[in-house]
Amino acid sequence: MNAPATRAGRRHLAAWVGYDMALHGYALMIPAVGFALYFTSFVAAGEGQASVLWSMAVAIPLVAAGLLAPLLGALADARGRHRALLATATLACAAATAALAIPGQGAVGAAIATFTVAHLAFLLAGGLYNAYLPKLSESGNVARISGLGWGLSYLGSIACLLICLPFVAGGIAPGGEGRYALAFVVTAAFVAAVGLPAALALPATQPDDAGQGNPYRRIADSVRSWRGRPQVPRFLLGYYLINDAVVTVVYFTGIFLRDTFGLSVQEVLWYSLAFQLVAIPATLVFGWLGDRWGQQRALLLSLAIWAIVLLLMAFASGAWAPLAIVGCLGLVLGSTQSLCRSLFVRLFPSDRAGEYFGFHALAGRASSALGPLLFGVVALLTGSQRVAMASLALFLAVGGWLLLSVRIDRAMVK
Repeated sequence: MNAPATRAGRRHLAAWVGYDMALHGYALMIPAVGFALYFTSFVAAGEGQASVLWSMAVAIPLVAAGLLAPLLGALADARGRHRALLATATLACAAATAALAIPGQGAVGAAIATFTVAHLAFLLAGGLYNAYLPKLSESGNVARISGLGWGLSYLGSIACLLICLPFVAGGIAPGGEGRYALAFVVTAAFVAAVGLPAALALPATQPDDAGQGNPYRRIADSVRSWRGRPQVPRFLLGYYLINDAVVTVVYFTGIFLRDTFGLSVQEVLWYSLAFQLVAIPATLVFGWLGDRWGQQRALLLSLAIWAIVLLLMAFASGAWAPLAIVGCLGLVLGSTQSLCRSLFVRLFPSDRAGEYFGFHALAGRASSALGPLLFGVVALLTGSQRVAMASLALFLAVGGWLLLSVRIDRAMVK
């Protein structure tokens, strides 16, 4: 099962890519654009600092997911329950996503609580999904397989957006908020209809140690082993810092384009579609480059483009600026995350993928919680979202230096 050369391997790879399509459909229509704009423009519109409230709403499930992901991953490895847990998380995410249509204006607490359940399930599902990567790839094609999954998954974003378009095309107009909110029900149906069959089509995993492994002991053993393999914590720290910037951009670009350039909700959605169209080929190409050049060299190129993105966000103005920002983001947003994922696969034994991707999720979720909160604070103190976006350059610079200094030959588990 380490390469998708057989018919069964290709079928499992197709299911893996299909599941990522469901995840990306949710990611666009809920945290990135659809619900983010609905929350800040309608639900929390009368609360003053709506963007700060949104940063808090995003932080809560990220912290919870970071704490739970290593344990859930270790449990899945020990019991061989990846597929069942993934299906359960998918159903929970779909149910809570549909419920996002219920909270009305001023129901900030209910909206945050409902979003927390939906997003927590989504985040935990992502860690379980990532754990299949080493089962579906080999060292020579892991970057391409990772890029294939991430790149084609943007087709899910496009499909979900187009299905939701009849409900969101009119924007969040007074009296039309209920129609807009129906897009969340449609998104929930998309997650269930695409994600659940894909999850069930993935290969069953076998229990480790005859299913008797203690998840807490496994986690403790792994952490102790890092004393002799410092490349693992080095990667996790570097990924933590890079993810600070990446996820903050994901959660705030729609709001940034609206507030800084005066774009309507409809225009933000169309720019989101343009982003997906750029991201699909770009992520596939970076996956190919990752195997051709090595993940770290390809990552260096992506970080150079990130510098251009932040410069545009900080200084660009005029009608051309939003399209330039979105185009450059399309080149590197998925590519950077995909390259980091494939690089991490080379640092741990394949039979502990769930557990290690739990640590990967812990680093990612902790930074994902801090990044949006820092963005909200900087924007509040300076009165400028441009300054807040520019401040992310420090995270990318230090995190990139750490990832580029990871020695794969010294980190490989014998």
